[in-house]
Amino acid sequence: MKHYRLLSVLTACLAIAGAARAAESSVKFSNPAKPGTLSVRIAHGELRVQGADVDQVTVKTDARASSKGTPRSDGLRVISSSTSFALEESDNHIVLEYGLENWSEAAEFEITVPHNTHLNLEVSFGGEITVTDIGGDVTIKGLNGEVDLKNLSGGAIVESMNGEIEASFTAVHPNRPLSFTSMNGEIELHLPADAAANVRFRSQNGSIMTDFDEDVLITTTTSGRTFAPDTGEEFAEMAREVAREAAEVAREIAEEVRVAVKEARKVSVDVDVQAPRAPRAPRAPRPPSIPAMAGGKVISGTLNGGGVDLQVATMNGDIIVRKND
Repeated sequence: MKHYRLLSVLTACLAIAGAARAAESSVKFSNPAKPGTLSVRIAHGELRVQGADVDQVTVKTDARASSKGTPRSDGLRVISSSTSFALEESDNHIVLEYGLENWSEAAEFEITVPHNTHLNLEVSFGGEITVTDIGGDVTIKGLNGEVDLKNLSGGAIVESMNGEIEASFTAVHPNRPLSFTSMNGEIELHLPADAAANVRFRSQNGSIMTDFDEDVLITTTTSGRTFAPDTGEEFAEMAREVAREAAEVAREIAEEVRVAVKEARKVSVDVDVQAPRAPRAPRAPRPPSIPAMAGGKVISGTLNGGGVDLQVATMNGDIIVRKND
């Protein structure tokens, strides 16, 4: 009998945990007659955005929603929480942020938006990004993790330091440019057979391949050297730029640690204070920016006579451009 009771308790706990994980937050754009913009910035975790026939943005996540301003059962009001996310709307712009001010645990976010929503997505330190069925413009920046874009029909600007990028488009438009950059990772694009584009492909260490016919995708190959006398100098300049960025991040971390230690010492010495403030945890460092790319081989030309600007660049990885099946 005890085993049955224990099993019942465990089942109830799992049900409660599952309900917590399945908790949802929703918000509507203030002007639904116009395409809204969703901006998401998380430190690390998986991010999945799905376009749908809906009139609001719905977020499902295993992270806890912010309870800022809401009194707790003990009467305390939460001003800031280290593990919660914030979801706010203003002027047809919805912003979701999580884990940017401290070292929070990774979280998964599943977000449903109207099809025509514009997206600005950033995963600062690591995590996969997936976007499906979006007609608005998409801007993505990631440090470590794959980017998978499916059934897009708007513009796209994607930057990744370490991770493969795959994107498929149902339509492209002349005034909505496409740009894809990965320092380390393959980039694969799927375009409509009748897509018209002015193309520019750059690869340092990798092949550039396509299944478009030669009379449809007409290209020429040139050197990618732009600002240094030889490729070695270009790589050296890139290394210096990355080193400068890393040094700046290190300085920020050191300053945060210095402030935290100073506050901790103040708390330990000032014993007369009745309610000393807890020492502040060091803030998470900002992600390094992706350095400008140069060198390698550059292939430029036109697809179906020219149209939208399409730029693809990778330092270590292949570039593949396919026709949609």
